Amino acid sequence: PAPTAIPTAIPASTPVPTPTSVPDGTAVITQSFWNAILASDIDAAMAFVADDVQTSGGPTTFSDKVKFSAFMSTKSKYGFTYEISDLRIVSEDTVTYDMKVYENGELIASGLTTLKVANDKIVQIKLP
Repeated sequence: PAPTAIPTAIPASTPVPTPTSVPDGTAVITQSFWNAILASDIDAAMAFVADDVQTSGGPTTFSDKVKFSAFMSTKSKYGFTYEISDLRIVSEDTVTYDMKVYENGELIASGLTTLKVANDKIVQIKLP
């Protein structure tokens, strides 16, 4: 089936509350994860991530939550911010969204990101 668009943008400067009108758990988990990242609350964000999360793309890849958490924590401390927009439900366990990465206000990366959830935890992130 065609992806379902959710007209929700999460700007880097203003966290958006977790939507209650979106029935898809994967979309809620995705937004909750990024809201915590945008609030620089890495521990809260990692509560949504599986211990064996797999990431690909971006500057490096990870195959566990400990290393991914350390990476995100370091990026947060050094002025990295993120803008997430055009969240789309692809399937019951997968969403895509447009992502922009900024370092100290300068755009350094952008593109389509895919995120997969299993058992209410993020298990895979394919970064731009």
